[in-house]
Amino acid sequence: MGKMKISDLVVILEGQVVCCEDKLGCEIGGFAASDLLSDILAFEQESYALLTGLTNVQVLRTAEITSAHCVVILRGKQPQPAAVALARRSGVPLILSDCGMFEACCRIC
Repeated sequence: MGKMKISDLVVILEGQVVCCEDKLGCEIGGFAASDLLSDILAFEQESYALLTGLTNVQVLRTAEITSAHCVVILRGKQPQPAAVALARRSGVPLILSDCGMFEACCRIC
């Protein structure tokens, strides 16, 4: 995967942007896809997109710690209100997609 803008990722995944639309022009250089936050914490990359099926506030905290440029919640799940609030406060775009994990990874690659 080459560099792409978050807005490109939204189109590829047929996503819906929940917040931080002003950051959609930021570039991402890769992605991590996991429902295990411990795996994400061990991931050593900056400027990446975090793809997950988790909907809680810990996902946004993990994104902050690991310098993720956006979080994509997959499988048509809805984020918890506290997660949306933290995404807004921290300026991390939150995107929803109906894609499953495997399909999302295939579309990006």
